[in-house]
Amino acid sequence: MNPSRATNKQQTRRTLIASTLSRTSWNSFAALRSAIGIPEREEAQFRKLVKMLREYLSEPHIEQIKKAYAVSAAAHDGQRRLEGQKYINHPLSVAALLAEKRLDSSTIIAALLHDTLEDTKITKEDLVQEFDEEIAGLVDSVSKLDRLGFESPQHAQVGNLRRLFFAAASDVRVILIKVADRMHNLQSVTVHRPEKVKRIVKETENIYIPIAHLLGIGSWRREMDRLCFRALNPKRYRVINDAIKKGFKNTSVEQAISNHISTIQQQLDKRQIEGEVTGRVKEIRAIYEKMRKKGNSLRNVSDVFAFRIIVKTEDDCYRVLGLIHNLFKPVSSEFNDYIAIPKINGYQSLHTTVHGIFGRAIEFQIRTEGMHRIAESGVASHLAYKGAPTVEEDTNLQSIQWFKEVIHSLEEHESPEDYLENLDLKLFSDYVYVFTPKGDIKQLKKGATVIDFAYSIHTAVGNGTTSAKIHNHPVPLHTVLNNGDMVEIHKSRFSRPDPAWLEFAATGDARYAIRRALKDMSSKDLVKMGERLFKVKLKKFKIKQNQVTNEMKNELAARFGAESWNVILSEIATGERFAAAVIGQLFPSTFLNSNSKASEVISIQGTEGLGVQYAECCSPVPGEPIVGAFNVGRGIVVHTQNCLNVRHSKLAPEFWQKLNWADEPKGEYRVTLRVNCQNVTGVLASITSSISSHDADIASCNTSTSENDAMVICDIQVRNLEHLNAIAENIERNKRVNSVERVRLN
Repeated sequence: MNPSRATNKQQTRRTLIASTLSRTSWNSFAALRSAIGIPEREEAQFRKLVKMLREYLSEPHIEQIKKAYAVSAAAHDGQRRLEGQKYINHPLSVAALLAEKRLDSSTIIAALLHDTLEDTKITKEDLVQEFDEEIAGLVDSVSKLDRLGFESPQHAQVGNLRRLFFAAASDVRVILIKVADRMHNLQSVTVHRPEKVKRIVKETENIYIPIAHLLGIGSWRREMDRLCFRALNPKRYRVINDAIKKGFKNTSVEQAISNHISTIQQQLDKRQIEGEVTGRVKEIRAIYEKMRKKGNSLRNVSDVFAFRIIVKTEDDCYRVLGLIHNLFKPVSSEFNDYIAIPKINGYQSLHTTVHGIFGRAIEFQIRTEGMHRIAESGVASHLAYKGAPTVEEDTNLQSIQWFKEVIHSLEEHESPEDYLENLDLKLFSDYVYVFTPKGDIKQLKKGATVIDFAYSIHTAVGNGTTSAKIHNHPVPLHTVLNNGDMVEIHKSRFSRPDPAWLEFAATGDARYAIRRALKDMSSKDLVKMGERLFKVKLKKFKIKQNQVTNEMKNELAARFGAESWNVILSEIATGERFAAAVIGQLFPSTFLNSNSKASEVISIQGTEGLGVQYAECCSPVPGEPIVGAFNVGRGIVVHTQNCLNVRHSKLAPEFWQKLNWADEPKGEYRVTLRVNCQNVTGVLASITSSISSHDADIASCNTSTSENDAMVICDIQVRNLEHLNAIAENIERNKRVNSVERVRLN
């Protein structure tokens, strides 16, 4: 906000005061207050801050903080905020929020001074002279972020976000000051016009709340979330808040919570586990979302209570978990072990939901004192009593490492649209934790699929993926991952990304890698395939390649409105333009007078990428007679010659292309087998073993059973018809198998 300008007289008085600040002591604040009119309220607020700081800072540090307060008070003399308070109240409140997290003196000083460069005559050089380079740098960095916002176009958004994350990389304290600044401003956000309130809330929800979450500062995240909800939905906030208060005045509810705490505490004492139990009602926004989704009133929303148990050791956490499950019936699907597998921001705790008060579901969080400190203060707990860690220097802070990854992502993504989509996924995700076959942990957003896992290992792994297994069982690539899954990826150097993967890839990194690979393929493979098709047609019309000059190509491209000749070739490959029609434009007389009946054949090598696709209706493999059909937008679609869709096709002759397989086609081709067998133990394992023993990957495998019989449908990757027949024969040798059939959709 823009504070009102002080008069020239006030500016002069402020300058005189500032010149004596270096000699200002705690006992001289009465004189200072008299000189610049600091109300008792602000002085009392500062004394309260100093009391907090004395719990962990030395007296020399306190003296520097007093000096910073004097500088800030003098600099902001005469300025008021929109809600009417003296401006100095704001930096004091921001400093107090940081002091609650026990941050170092430089951070507290920078918080007190964070608006001086933006709204007063003080310069960075003044701060260097009065304090030091470190503090001046912190204040300067915060000032540079003051115009961060979402009202600008996307390119400006990315520029602003870049500034934010680079600030975090150089010194995370800049972000902590900025988030504390935003949190205090939210307390009075409703003094602004409604449209500005909406913008500020949106910006907070899109940037500051997720950052607080990623930095692990749970208390700040919850408070900003509460303030945002109150600002946008004041009536709903008031109704729910009043209902909760009335509920707690109901002795039975209040007593029930107290009884639960007492019961648990007695059990802890009985087992000689030292711990503290607290109970509360969940956040108002969370309760409202449950009401909205279920269409219920507050009375009918079951999951509104939460208990927290803080113990001494990690071993005690698991002992208490067993105790809770003995006392209450657990909800089996609602358990998360964030101690064994911490969140990206370092958060650790056991979460379990049980049936408790009046049959309502209640959540328990069980953690140690150290875990609780990190849960509430996150990265700030690591910074207490320390200097300023950078991304490069403090690799133990996972949340700082996350900022490093975001910065790298900014450099990788070509367009602001791609980056903002990826950032959105990173900021708003809960996570699942899965394992590689070697036991390494991979963290992915909730809803991630097998293909996302493949790309999280390496782009080359993702691009080359052919099939996968979870816990040694074949699964489709679109399978959604769950916590604890052990995922194994099978790949081939001949495999290429499938455009269909974009339909189920959930992470921004995977989607970006797939799009980039497809783009590369379209600019290389399609051009190559288009050139082959064009040369075949030239031969058909008995035209030599050297007759088509570069000048002719460029002239025709310009006539068609294409950027280049390669664009024409790509369009030939995808069926958007016919090679014969292009030749007709280049050599109209030759084209019209041609009586050639030559029928050139294109050889399929298996490495054409997007230029050639294989029909799902008949799933052709090398060794089978094939024919090609032009499908606009897809290129040549390969069918078997006896495919029913080919026989009954109404496509005009110019849409068909004779094909054959190259002498040694590369790649792997998907086919479906149906195995009818006995419903006995071990039969599925023996079938999959028969397939694997022939060096074939299983893309998916589904079974259906009756009392005595079973049917297994397997999608497998084969090299050619001979390979497929060998696999089928191997399966048929199993005495428990009745038949093996190849399944086609037509």
